[in-house]
Amino acid sequence: MTKKLTLSILLVLFLSIVFSFFGEISVNAEEAGVKSIWIPPADMKAMEELWSQMGVDGDYLTLDFKMDSHGSESDTRLLVYDPQEGVLKFRADIFQAATSESRYKALQTFVSALQESRVSPQTQQNIMDTMTSMNHDVSEMLIPIVMETTTADVYTAMRWGAPILPILRVILGVGAIVITILLVGVTIIDLVYIGLPVARESMTDRSEKKGKRKPSFVSDDAFVVVREVEASLETTNSYKNAYLLYFKKRLLTYFILSICLLYLVAGELGGLIAWLLSLGKGVVQ
Repeated sequence: MTKKLTLSILLVLFLSIVFSFFGEISVNAEEAGVKSIWIPPADMKAMEELWSQMGVDGDYLTLDFKMDSHGSESDTRLLVYDPQEGVLKFRADIFQAATSESRYKALQTFVSALQESRVSPQTQQNIMDTMTSMNHDVSEMLIPIVMETTTADVYTAMRWGAPILPILRVILGVGAIVITILLVGVTIIDLVYIGLPVARESMTDRSEKKGKRKPSFVSDDAFVVVREVEASLETTNSYKNAYLLYFKKRLLTYFILSICLLYLVAGELGGLIAWLLSLGKGVVQ
């Protein structure tokens, strides 16, 4: 009985040593910076198609280094894919030693092709998560890369919107006419309110009966100008030109509306947008 117990203990100790040995090998492999990402069988064919776009066995993903910072390693590919086992290996150690330019270029090449491939979104997310968990610099580079690949397809949008563009043009034309009529009408009412005291008193009486402080259809600029002129007469006994004050206040409104209507009616809205974009590009550069 004692002999059997001794043999059992020795067997347990032997297995513990063996498992510890293999565990150490596994840890050392993880420390080496190579992370295996298993591709589901349903995505293996799509992954093979994706890998074929990475050059000859992934040579498009080769990284550059400064003064042999990668040591004696001859294989400098960022990613290695084994189509037989369906395993994508991310080499974080190579990534860490490479130059920033080559790292960004390799990641951009792979991520752009990955997003356009037939690999399922779940597998794509798993690949991204695994790479970012191995090295935090990957996550910093992935943000601008993903933003660059997610761009607006204006041409396709214009093709889809082409059937409703004629209706939109009519609506915009009607809107331009309505805005012009309203602007002219409000300006006439403002001038009457400012220049004719009888009309102003009548408008004020009607608004007060309705419980309103300002008469209807009179702009805030005209209302403020009248109050400002009346206050100057009461306090300093000096006269201010009400029409001059009014047009000073309305100058910016007239200027903006005139430009908008001009480009809207003349059909130069696209040119205006292009000019504004060119200004923004110059500031960024």
